[in-house]
Amino acid sequence: MSLAQTGRKGMADSPNSADTLAWAYFRTGAYSIAAPLLEDAVKIVPTNPTYRYHLGMVYQKLNDPARAKSAFEAAIKAKPDSPAAESARKALSELAGT
Repeated sequence: MSLAQTGRKGMADSPNSADTLAWAYFRTGAYSIAAPLLEDAVKIVPTNPTYRYHLGMVYQKLNDPARAKSAFEAAIKAKPDSPAAESARKALSELAGT
């Protein structure tokens, strides 16, 4: 966590540092802190499937299934053959209860 925070301070405009720090927050259960970081990353690089997938996971933990579904679908559309898209497909399936 401290390395991610330091990285974010040094690269405040980097979507990658936002994603890294957000995922660290996600892993500690700080979903409401992670969400705006990922939203910023997605605004800067809307076609990054990993940012979209991570955002969907955060929304899912925040009990916002509609936004989670939208983020997962965007991850798949961004790069259908990526590992993030595959993870998003699995998360969508779980979200749908199948």
